[in-house]
Formats: sequence, structure tokens, C-alpha cells
Amino acid sequence: MILSLPMKSEQSAKKLNLESTLQGLNLYEACIECDCTTEDVIKLFEENPLLPGLIVMERNQLIGMISRRRFFEYISRRYSLELVAKRPLREIPALPFSESLYQSHTQILVFPSYSSITAAVRESLRRSPELIYEPIIVQTAPGVYKLLDVHQLLMAQSELHEITMAAYKQMGIALQEAKNQLLAVLDAVPGFVSWISSDLHYLGVNQHLAESFNLSPEEFIGQKVGCFDSRNHFTELIEDFFKSPAQTTCQEAIAQINGSTRNYLIVAQKYNHNQAAVTVGIDITQRKILEEELRASLEREKELGKLKSRFISMTSHEFRTPLSTILSSAELLEHYSHKWTEEKKIVHYDRIQSSVNRMIRLLDDVLTIGKAETGSLYFKPSPVNLEQFCLELVRELQPTEGNQHGIKFINRCQHTYYYLDEKLLRHILTNLLSNAIKYSQEGSEVKLVIFHKKGRIIFQIEDKGIGIPEQDRQCLFESFHRAANVGNIPGTGLGLAIVKKCVELHSGEITVDSQLGVGTNFTVTLPVSSRLSAFARKSKLSHYAKHKH
Repeated sequence: MILSLPMKSEQSAKKLNLESTLQGLNLYEACIECDCTTEDVIKLFEENPLLPGLIVMERNQLIGMISRRRFFEYISRRYSLELVAKRPLREIPALPFSESLYQSHTQILVFPSYSSITAAVRESLRRSPELIYEPIIVQTAPGVYKLLDVHQLLMAQSELHEITMAAYKQMGIALQEAKNQLLAVLDAVPGFVSWISSDLHYLGVNQHLAESFNLSPEEFIGQKVGCFDSRNHFTELIEDFFKSPAQTTCQEAIAQINGSTRNYLIVAQKYNHNQAAVTVGIDITQRKILEEELRASLEREKELGKLKSRFISMTSHEFRTPLSTILSSAELLEHYSHKWTEEKKIVHYDRIQSSVNRMIRLLDDVLTIGKAETGSLYFKPSPVNLEQFCLELVRELQPTEGNQHGIKFINRCQHTYYYLDEKLLRHILTNLLSNAIKYSQEGSEVKLVIFHKKGRIIFQIEDKGIGIPEQDRQCLFESFHRAANVGNIPGTGLGLAIVKKCVELHSGEITVDSQLGVGTNFTVTLPVSSRLSAFARKSKLSHYAKHKH
């Protein structure tokens, strides 16, 4: 007996939205009684070619489902149709699922009609691979079941995804418009507005604050509070505010803006679970001037005492010293350069340059060791005028490290050009010479000797420094390792690790001979490319031809 002819539900084809449920999809009214025969099923499928399956009922009770795909696979087997053609579905003997004519109610997915499309898709895709594309049953009322083609379900999910993406896009546009409006309002505020993280870094500032330092708002982002003027009382105020349990604060602060001392009323409010704060600074300088005129000189001195600066402790130990040196020299030049001689100014300019070069080398070391560890450092040999290269390197290092040390360069090579990787060679010699200078007493001499022997270039760097302890030599070329006797001498422990990597890329070797309190001698041996002799002969012929004419 057929309960209802298979057909699409009249409630289908509704326009989907993010709240749509299975009720809004194309559902098939496709129920048959279990006393129907296999021939009845074949007829229904032939009359309804798009029907994905049939729901099997017995006295208004769901007992299973027949999948079109699995049904025709079943009856196409030899003798299968003859065995079951005239028999009611209920009389077909139970078989393992892989051999069954239809799925029992324990093997199918049944969803209430109010189920979300996303939830139905998720559960459908969790089925075993052979069942993923089987139809699912939707219960629209007690004892009322309809059929849903999984392909329609997936198409609906795809449509919902497009709707979601469009909604996200609109939200993004609306959010950007709101952000632009907020920035316009904040830029119109005559005071200073800033957003600061709990680790005292700027997340953003308004235009008025940025222009006060002749900067753009973008240049403030990520900078440490107080980096543009370490004498700013605002830094201390915000630091104390984050340490306190208070959610808001209203205090006065003194700041140096372009060399001018200004008084501000600072209002701050924490947000984002106390991980950030928004601050508004109102210039109350004129009011403070009037107040100061009424106060006693002692009170005035007390207020002026608040102008004492303090430097922000940097998280990286190796960057702290050069940054402090730069800041110190810059402040002295700012306030006293009009009183100083040119020689004294040059001393501080040299300090700044030296500190900048030091930070550049530190960054270069970090980037180089990172490339080496990830296999991104390559060997690219080219003809190098070795004597000229070494002389330029010596000139670079001597003023950088100070004039207390001298580097003696000795060239014993027969040729001018050698096939080497100039960039890697610079890492090797710069680090070895810098270490030789750094760990030697002032006034001592550092030697750089190069010579060519049996197809190899040999570099010897000799110093009269503190030497390397025996127990440290085994780990000398490991990253971040430093000898036990370096004391407070700054260093990252990356230099010799970089040297080792660069030597290995040349297929060379490095050895060390050291004695505590006497000095250290590094020997770097690099093989020379077979193209050297041809290139050298060509260079000589060109040289002779030029002078002949």
C-alpha cells in the first residue's frame, strides 16, 4: 500500500537566510507501506526519476528507507529481482547492511524539521563514505516524515555560505565606516587621544597627538610609551595605572612636547579585560601657570621635580646599551650643542653611529643565523678582489670599534681575484675581527693574515685577548653559547655560530688555538673554485694588453 505519491513539498523553494531550517528546503512526500512489493518500488522510481528514495512505513511507524542508488544496485544483481519482485518488503529476509534492499530505521538519519541546515550537513558528512550521499529523513510532525536529497542539502549549505560571506563583507564595510567616523571625531578633539597596551606600547593615537611630535599616527603604532621623549611623566602615570586595580583614573601629567613643557589632565579607562587603556590628555598648561604663580617656591620646586626623566627598560639586553647610548648623546646634543665645540659634538655623533652600527650587526646576526637554520643561506661564489675586500673591511671595523685597537693586515696571496662568496666571507671576517677587538685589551694589535696554499685560501685572525677556556671550546660554535670568562662584555653568542655556518657553505673548515690570558688564533681554510686560474690568467692578460697599448 502506498501512503503518498512521491512529489516535492509545496512548502519548498523558499528563499534561504541564516535562520533557515530543513523545513525551508525541497522535501519529498515519498512514503510507502512495508506490504508494497519490489515491483511497486520500481514503478515509483521510474515514474519519478528525480526521487532520491522512499520512506518505508508500517501503520504510521517509520521502519526504514529505500535509497534509489542502493535499490537499483541490489536488483541489478543476478537473480535478485526474481527473488523479491512479488514479495512485500516486510517479507524480504534481513541481510547484512551491505547486502540489504533497504536501510532500517537504525541506519538512517532522521532530523526534526526545525533542525538547522548546517547541523544536518555536519551530521550527514560524519557518516561512513558509502552513506554520505544517501537521502535523509525529515520529521515534520508526529508520525509525518519527508525525504531530503543530500545534494539539495549541500547546495543549500553552499548558498548559506555565500550569504554568510556577503554578510561578513557588509559588516566589514559597516565596521570600517564606523571606524572612519570615530577617527574623524577623535581627530577633531583638541586634546591628545591614545590607545595603549598593558605592556606600554601605542596601539594608536589621534591626529592631534601625532602632529605634536611631527609624526603620522601610523608611526606611533607599536612604539614604546615615552620613546619620543623619555622625560614624559605620562609614561609613569600609565605604568602605575595598569599596575593598580582601578578601571579609570584622572590625573595630571607633565610632558615635553617639542622642547616645551606642557601640563595635561589625563583621563584613562581600561578595556579588553584590562589589557589596554584609552587615554585623553587635555592641555591645562595655562591654568597651571596661573596656579604656579600663587604657590610658594618650595611647591614650585616640587612640581618641577616631577620632570626627572627615567629611561624605559628594554626587553632585549643586547639592544638596551646601544639604545641608551643613542638617547643619551641625542639629549646632550639637543640641549648643549650650542655650547660645545665641533670636536665634542663629533664625539657624540660617533657614539650614536657606533651604537647604530652595533644594532645593525646584531639584527644582521639574528637574520643570518635564522636563514642558516632554515636552509635559506646559499653559497654564491663570484670573483672577489681579496686584498681590496679585506682593506675595506679593516677600515670599516676600526672606527666602529674605536681607535684603541689596530688591525694589521698582511696579504701573501699570489693572485688578486678568487672565487668566493663575498657576503658569506664578510660574515666570517667581520665576526672574527670584531670578537678579536672586543675581547682584547685597549691598545693591543689584531692581525689578519691571508695566503694561498694548495688550492685553498687561508685566513688567520690573531689577537692578544682574554683567551677561551678549554671547557668552552667544544661548544664554541653553537648558537647562543658564550665563554665563561666574557664577564660583562656584551654579545649575543651568535657570531661564531654564523662563522661556522658560512665556512661550511664554502666547504671549508675553521680551527681555533687559544690560551687563557694570552690570546686566540682562528684559522679559516676555504677551498678555491677551479675557475680561479682561468679567471686570474684572463685578468693578467687584460692588464698586460691595456698597458701595452
